[in-house]
Amino acid sequence: MENKLPFKSIIPIQVRFNDVDMLGHVSNTVYQNYYDAGKLHYFEEVLPDMDYVKIGVIAASVKIDYLKPIFMKTRILVETHVTHIGNKSLTMEHLLVEEHTDDILSACSVVLVCYDFKDQKSIPFPEEWKKQIMLYDKEAIEK
Repeated sequence: MENKLPFKSIIPIQVRFNDVDMLGHVSNTVYQNYYDAGKLHYFEEVLPDMDYVKIGVIAASVKIDYLKPIFMKTRILVETHVTHIGNKSLTMEHLLVEEHTDDILSACSVVLVCYDFKDQKSIPFPEEWKKQIMLYDKEAIEK
């Protein structure tokens, strides 16, 4: 995540009172909730007809870097894009960015697997999904 490409999928996050721990900053356990909001927003934009009950995505691996603390009144954005898409999995990257300064507060890389929830197994991504993701995030995927 060294070269910051422009992210198309961006959603503001409100830091809630219960997100903050006794040290006055957002607890590391909350960051995944912020990234999940970014993931959901991304898929609503790119694959609005995704049916999460039959076929969807599940996380196979998550890596989070905590770069700067987030405090109660910090205005943050979750920026999301896909950087790789394979047969059954894709890599999604997220940033938590301070809205006014553009400082990167945290970075996350997630490997998501396409999953058939009825049959409880991984499956290839539907070609239409791949096409839509490639159209949306072509620059990030080809970097």
